[in-house]
Amino acid sequence: MKKKVLGLILALCVIVPVSLSAEILDFSIGATAQYQLDAGSVQGSNEDDLFNVDNYKFGGEVRLKFLLVEASAMSIVGPNSLADGYEADTLMTAGVSLDLLNLIRVGVGLGPQYTVDFKENGDILDTSGNAFDFGKVFMEANCTYKANVDFLLGGLTLSANYTVPSKGFNIQNIVDGNFTSDDLGVESFESGMLGVSVLISLI
Repeated sequence: MKKKVLGLILALCVIVPVSLSAEILDFSIGATAQYQLDAGSVQGSNEDDLFNVDNYKFGGEVRLKFLLVEASAMSIVGPNSLADGYEADTLMTAGVSLDLLNLIRVGVGLGPQYTVDFKENGDILDTSGNAFDFGKVFMEANCTYKANVDFLLGGLTLSANYTVPSKGFNIQNIVDGNFTSDDLGVESFESGMLGVSVLISLI
């Protein structure tokens, strides 16, 4: 019991001073890029692959941080699979982030990841080819983990992130009572994707 209390005190001694050095509220927006080969394939990449713009998707990211809580929305855009329009892959997460002496920020979050298919004829579809219904897609979308390491340069943030899907966790399962702890696991860390963002703080 004494060891647990001592451990809690030590943790507070570390977290509280670090947290006090951080900004209370931060809202930032910027551009993001994601390498389209998963981590398991990166080792086989050569220099031509890394500098081939076709292997990347680009988009934007928005983040809101209040004390230790952070929410983010990141969307990347590219041609759809049939080349008859384009698709937007969006990840919305909520989690925690910790500033280290206002120089480095580390965070992790979890949230639904879904794709919207914009056809040339004006149709907006989900991945099943049905008319896009945000509420349904948001609730049933498989959730993805997002970890990021940020370098804080005044009002500018340079961020590296890694996203990896859960085994099958989604919000609808919680509502229906079908949630299992196994769903929160990660299928394979090698299935994750690497990305970078450049964000400007507006608050």
